[in-house]
Amino acid sequence: MGALVKSDLRGFGLGVLATVLIIPGTAYGIILSGSISPRADEPIQPLERWAAENSLRAYLKSNTPKTVNPLKPISADLKAGATLYVHNCAFCHGYANSSTSKTAHGLYLRPPVFANDDLSEDEDGQIYWYIDHGVKLTSMPSYNKTLKEKEIWQLVLFVKNMKKLPPDVESYWTTAAAHPVIEQ
Repeated sequence: MGALVKSDLRGFGLGVLATVLIIPGTAYGIILSGSISPRADEPIQPLERWAAENSLRAYLKSNTPKTVNPLKPISADLKAGATLYVHNCAFCHGYANSSTSKTAHGLYLRPPVFANDDLSEDEDGQIYWYIDHGVKLTSMPSYNKTLKEKEIWQLVLFVKNMKKLPPDVESYWTTAAAHPVIEQ
């Protein structure tokens, strides 16, 4: 009876060892074989999408500050946010009329067009995090070296209030679409 248990344990151990070596070895071989396409003009594969979405969601859940925007939605800060948005974000995320640049249409992951969405219920800290840090393997850059903290908060303020702007800011925002910073 003892020899049978010893034999079973040895078989189990060899099975675990083989699994631990075979699965990573196969994955490594697939990666190095060139079987996974890096082309931006092909659809995202389901496993790739699942891994990217779930890792980002898990990271944001545990690493995004629950900070509330220190700025109040006054015209001056909303206008400053709209101006920053037009010069830094509209190229990819669109103008009031939802138009984006030709470049945005060719990006591997199409950026969300914020004029089509209502972000008023999104958390301030999470929007701030996206602008401040950007997202790897997407076209979303980090702005923490090019924008000041107040400017990022002004962007957050504008994005969250895009659907309910005061008349002067609304006028600027809708006019900007007719005269884009970069050719559409």
